[in-house]
Amino acid sequence: MESKNKLNSFFVDCFYSILRAEERVLSNLSQRKLSLKEIHVIDAVFCERKVHRNSFSNIAKTLGITLGTLTTSFNRLERKGYLMKKRDETDKRIFYIDLTPLGELINEEHLRFHDTIVDQITKRLDQKELDCLTKALDILNKYFNAL
Repeated sequence: MESKNKLNSFFVDCFYSILRAEERVLSNLSQRKLSLKEIHVIDAVFCERKVHRNSFSNIAKTLGITLGTLTTSFNRLERKGYLMKKRDETDKRIFYIDLTPLGELINEEHLRFHDTIVDQITKRLDQKELDCLTKALDILNKYFNAL
């Protein structure tokens, strides 16, 4: 039972520590103009655009939110200057979400934040520990993705 309590405490503490650190770093970068949820919308647009899946419906699906919720977030981020809408060249009924130069800048900083976390953790581990951590996190990732 002690191990389960420690594991639960670790998950909760780690999750909230990462969120707080990410909010602190990214809110300073955006001068407190973006919430963490808005930054994650920007990140989803970036990721889906790389694989040419940056339609409203695909991004909503990626984020696990409704199309209406995404539209509300998009409108706010468009007004703030981070996102823009582009019409499909062949099917004019389809719109894609894209990043503005300001959105690109914020996303680069977001990616840099994650890279820094990974670098700081991996430099403290030897290869065997890194392999073990990677295997354990893969198991966790599969579990949480299946929920």
